[in-house]
Amino acid sequence: MPDGWQWDSTLFQGRAAYYERGRLPYAPGFAETLATALGLDGRGRLLDVGCGPGTVTLALARFFTEAVGVDPDEEAFEEAGCRNQR
Repeated sequence: MPDGWQWDSTLFQGRAAYYERGRLPYAPGFAETLATALGLDGRGRLLDVGCGPGTVTLALARFFTEAVGVDPDEEAFEEAGCRNQR
């Protein structure tokens, strides 16, 4: 990152409430298909960076021992029903 660069916390402000309504849904069975294709066996860790309200994180969590979603927008966590842990 360039010297002096700082994250603009207002960049995505207000988008979280509309995320689910504004994007196309994932295909039925996408999590199961992905788990089969990748040989997921309920072990290991999932890190979903830029997870938004956690749509993918929550769908895949059951295929891992631990699933972590991170997003710089605190509103996204509120929309997902999670709390932001730092």
